[in-house]
Amino acid sequence: MGGKVSEKLLINRINHHLYKNELLNDRQFGFTPQKSTIDAVMEAKQFIEPVLEKRGLIIMTRLDVKGAFDAALWPGILKRLKD
Repeated sequence: MGGKVSEKLLINRINHHLYKNELLNDRQFGFTPQKSTIDAVMEAKQFIEPVLEKRGLIIMTRLDVKGAFDAALWPGILKRLKD
């Protein structure tokens, strides 16, 4: 089976499992259907505005996981998904 087809099937299976078992946080925006960067920004705005109005302190951090799975042990990941 082609790599792209295998990738699509794996993504569909993972997504089905995540949504069926309600394993995603409501604040998960990346790789989530019907959610966009604008949704994430609006969520952050709703959280930040009241704190700033009270002259509070906001500290933000960002995590970039690009390439995080490049060195993953895929046979183990696939076995766990299958289980």
